[in-house]
Amino acid sequence: MANELRGVAGSGTLYARIASSAGLWWNTNSAAFEAYSAGNYGYYDVALTEQGNSGVYVADFPSGITASGTYEYYVHRQLGASPAEGDPVVNTGKIDWSGTVSVTSGSGSMTAADFYAYLLRLGFKRTDKSTEAYEAITDAVQDMRRRFAFDEAAAETTITDTISTSGDFKMAVESNFGLLLGVVMQDGVNAHVLKHRSKKQFDDLYPDINVTADQGYPEHFCIYGGYIYIGPIPDATTYIYRKSYSERAGTITASSSSVPFTTVYRDILADNVLSKLYKGLEEYEKAEYHRTQFEQALVPAIRKERKNARKGCFVGRIVDC
Repeated sequence: MANELRGVAGSGTLYARIASSAGLWWNTNSAAFEAYSAGNYGYYDVALTEQGNSGVYVADFPSGITASGTYEYYVHRQLGASPAEGDPVVNTGKIDWSGTVSVTSGSGSMTAADFYAYLLRLGFKRTDKSTEAYEAITDAVQDMRRRFAFDEAAAETTITDTISTSGDFKMAVESNFGLLLGVVMQDGVNAHVLKHRSKKQFDDLYPDINVTADQGYPEHFCIYGGYIYIGPIPDATTYIYRKSYSERAGTITASSSSVPFTTVYRDILADNVLSKLYKGLEEYEKAEYHRTQFEQALVPAIRKERKNARKGCFVGRIVDC
């Protein structure tokens, strides 16, 4: 998978720095990880290239990194002629790296094929049961969606958008929107989180929202009728809006590009799937073990997600949110 490193900025030169789980930094000159050294900062950069004039910058994850694991990356906007300490961070991300390819898709959720391979690595050796495995994954995802008390998947996705017409203030939500977690606006120099308001609060703040001359620096957003409203009406069409949301999910097949919950709850979902698979094989002791592991881990996860959900907005279920 190419272009694993991604950043967003209105303009400028972007580069990424990559850190291991041990807090070591990738040195592109020595092709090795090392403890941070200010003198070697210039060797830590992986240059990102803009895709056309989209404001989206990408780069391949270094093939020289051959150890599997989870790596963090930090995207900086270069201020001077070369990378230097003090260059502001404009984006961050994580990569689950197999040693040769990324095992994530989109925002970090695993593909169905990768998750199935993960189950096999955990010890489920019945490769003749792939059909049953994908059915169990689908059932486990639906089970977790019900247990989390909302119908949206927990796999977070981040997508960028723009409002290209002066006087416009709406962005359509994507078809796979579930729970909107937040909107960050980037003006090419700075970025800030827009404040969420209900539709009524939004109307009170901007009673003349359809008066195109009444424009300003965006501060708020709301969800209504399948659109994200931005207020006040943006005074520039160059702003970039980064929307974070959880996805709706359907039937999981071998070709599915992402599996809900695998961004942060991969192990919990795996226990749920394995409990169902082993029960179907009448290996009840193993099924009970994984079911117990699943239940013990699910309770704090639900508590965390319900807390997060109170800060988000369900699209399609709550109109005035």
